[in-house]
Amino acid sequence: MNSVLEKVRSFFLKPLPKFFFPISCILFAYVLIMNSWVTEDAYISFRTVENFLNGFGLRWNTYERVQAYTHPLWLFGLIFLSFWTIPVYYSSLILSWICVGLTACLLVARFGKKEGNLFHGSWIFLILLTSRAFVDFSSSGLENPLSFLLIVLFLGKAFDLEKKADFRDIFLFFFYLSLSYLNRQDTVLLGLPFLLYLYKPLKENKSWGRFIGAAILGLLPVVLWSAFSLVYYGYLFPNTAYAKLNTDLTVSHLWPYGIEYLENSFRWDIFTSLTISSVILFLPYFLCKKKFLQAALSAGVGLYTLYICSIGGDFMAGRFFALPFVACIFLFSGFSGAYIPRVSVLFFVALFLLNQNSYLYITKDYTRLRNDGEIQDEKGAYFRSTNLLRSFNFKEFPTHGWADVGRNYKKTPKDPDKACSTINVGFYGYFAGENRKIIDSNALTDPLLSKLKSVSNWRVGHFTRNIPLGYLESVTSGQNLIQDPNLKVYYDRLKLLTESEDLFTKERFMEILRENLGGNRNLIQNSGPRTPWVGIPEDFRCGLGVGY
Repeated sequence: MNSVLEKVRSFFLKPLPKFFFPISCILFAYVLIMNSWVTEDAYISFRTVENFLNGFGLRWNTYERVQAYTHPLWLFGLIFLSFWTIPVYYSSLILSWICVGLTACLLVARFGKKEGNLFHGSWIFLILLTSRAFVDFSSSGLENPLSFLLIVLFLGKAFDLEKKADFRDIFLFFFYLSLSYLNRQDTVLLGLPFLLYLYKPLKENKSWGRFIGAAILGLLPVVLWSAFSLVYYGYLFPNTAYAKLNTDLTVSHLWPYGIEYLENSFRWDIFTSLTISSVILFLPYFLCKKKFLQAALSAGVGLYTLYICSIGGDFMAGRFFALPFVACIFLFSGFSGAYIPRVSVLFFVALFLLNQNSYLYITKDYTRLRNDGEIQDEKGAYFRSTNLLRSFNFKEFPTHGWADVGRNYKKTPKDPDKACSTINVGFYGYFAGENRKIIDSNALTDPLLSKLKSVSNWRVGHFTRNIPLGYLESVTSGQNLIQDPNLKVYYDRLKLLTESEDLFTKERFMEILRENLGGNRNLIQNSGPRTPWVGIPEDFRCGLGVGY
């Protein structure tokens, strides 16, 4: 019996054979490319990219300045690649592949450096593929891949502070944190606990002046972007943040949906969930052993998970658990346990290689329409219409009905000056062209609706608003025809922020100040009871289906 146990132990303690490395690399690249797709929501940002490249500025509707994207850094990456006449669909996939590839290589190199042999880190390629959330959002057109890369860069620098904390290290610490903020603001929650750890080297070196100087320099990208956003858009934060967080819903409303989002992850993506949970549960152990950097990472993952639950999670299954999963793999890549590589390979074989439903065996015709309450398998819903392999077979791609409606409108526009409204603005908005005036009933791209409370029959991630009487007519005519007297005054003030040609008038700056300090709240009637969605007036529907 002891000899058997000894053989098992000896097996797990052996390093992985060198031939595992090229096999792991090829397998990782194959799964990544075969699973490449783009979600409908990504086309909201794509429209801003096209409008910018066509000379309209960073706008979604060309007649107004609204930040309809959450991820400035990701957007500029798309703009850079698309500038070289690469279609934005392929730009998003190329940028995703670069970011995910660099993320995996940095993790492999971290483990290989610790073990003294790069080939020993090949297990990381395989363990990343075992996460459904990671594979799903390694593409999708959303900002996740760049968030993966930035969090690994940030954590790498944060863990280096244990060895040295000179001016350059402090600068890079805050610089990577700034870039993470500019890619998606809530990702900085993963890094906040590390600020407490900085107190230790500062106390020992008493270099407060250098620390403050390095921190200010590192945070400069956030300061510069915030200044631009305030002047250009009139707000510090993206309109998407107001649309999803300014709903007049409390944490008590949203928390149950957040718990459901967490439970869904355990049902649909058990390995990701167990990985994140194990890192959070190890927090007391790290504190007890005075492993403060590991404890900071564990606390950051826990803080981020709590935040996701507090906002009700999301309707895209797994989207917000992919990033903390990568952070957890970073932690494991720093462990020196000889058993980790082979145990990881066993997990990969059991959960991925031998699983006929795994993404290793995906085809271009893959479809999996499934919902878990408010939560949807977003990739399963859109993969067949937007995956990479099918894109080579069609002249007009994606092959989705909403995209076709947009294309048809652009070819033969009807009432080109008339505004329309829908709740699905991604495909339609992009393909209908820059001149189409579209009101997003979910308020992601609309500066007025994002300030109003959501309807009573809202859905997580889709906080629909009722359209004020006269608003669609106002957008169509260019005149303020809103019937509510207070909202009419507010709309005039809002147009000064979003539509005035001169950005630098005293009147506009005073209005920016009043708006951001809450001086217009009395004009927005959000104190009454929440009402059901009354739908979109028939004459103003975009024609994507019954009701919208």
